[in-house]
Amino acid sequence: MDGSSKKCYETEFLYNDTTEFYADSVEWCPFSKYADYLACGTYQLEETEVKSDETQTRKGGVTLYRLLCKEENVTLRKIYSYDSCGVLDMKWCPQLYGNCAYLIVACSSGQVLLLKLVDEENSVSLKLESCQTLEKNTKNMVLSIDRSCESEMNIIASDTLGSLNYLTLKDSSLLLLNRWKAHNFESWICAFDYAQPHMLFSGGDDCCFKGWDLRSLSSSIFVNKRHSMGVTAISKSTKREHLLVTGSYDENIFLWDTRSIKSPLSEVLVGGGVWRLKWHPYNPDYLLSASMHNGFHVLSVTSDSLNIISDYKKHESLAYGVDWCWLNAQNDDPLKEFNSSSNKSNFVASCSFYDKLLHVWKINL
Repeated sequence: MDGSSKKCYETEFLYNDTTEFYADSVEWCPFSKYADYLACGTYQLEETEVKSDETQTRKGGVTLYRLLCKEENVTLRKIYSYDSCGVLDMKWCPQLYGNCAYLIVACSSGQVLLLKLVDEENSVSLKLESCQTLEKNTKNMVLSIDRSCESEMNIIASDTLGSLNYLTLKDSSLLLLNRWKAHNFESWICAFDYAQPHMLFSGGDDCCFKGWDLRSLSSSIFVNKRHSMGVTAISKSTKREHLLVTGSYDENIFLWDTRSIKSPLSEVLVGGGVWRLKWHPYNPDYLLSASMHNGFHVLSVTSDSLNIISDYKKHESLAYGVDWCWLNAQNDDPLKEFNSSSNKSNFVASCSFYDKLLHVWKINL
């Protein structure tokens, strides 16, 4: 069904910044001490007269921002820039390791980077902890990345060669444990089943949505071809054990029960290819969509339905990166005047590609 008739919540622009390169990924830090910190990833093909793809370089990096509030004005302060090749995806680790926060980065060079958030002498920065090259092939790019919610740091990464790559952190170094062919074309997206960390999901340009069991990788657990174009987004709920959403170039978002993948529980046409889907960190009833050619959407989720309840269309280019802020009014929230009991707000960061825009906005839910 198309849930566009259910729109009923207003969004409000708060702040924007222009990035140095094309912006495609945003991730708020999930830990209370750093919940006002935002990472933005950028990617840009180096302009060159040489036509060969082998000679083209992709530049970019990760910029760390801090959200600041003065009276009723919200701003982003640029804290640190980590230069690398192009960044296509990022994820913060869901727990601290050695009391430190880590950011995992998927790179156009075919590398997975592990960056540590370093806080010393009143200065916060990102430092390289480890780097793992997935394939000795300059054309291979890491397209997406996810991390399990276990005490160990386990990572899954997808790439342009159609492979999935399973890594772990051991003695401060990323190790590649397994690599297998998952899709005939690009593996656009991968995700853990957080309730069962040995279970994985992937989506590819072959229109396939697949499930995998790390204990036996001779074949996939299931292959679903309900999407009519490449599967580009998969997100498993951490609050509802069996709910999962997928998105595709076909402009649809499907809601699934992982216990039965034959048919989706619900579907919504968002009017633009779906690149990223993000569940609300505290309330499992809400979901964000970065809908490429049609801006950003907020959706309501029940156990068996999806509905569009709001949109944000102040960007002028491809809507790629989006994420909820983890600031909680019950904690020591620097934005508490925006989170009063009479005006409960939710902050969102979003970024768009060719216009190099990073926005912060809110929706009153």
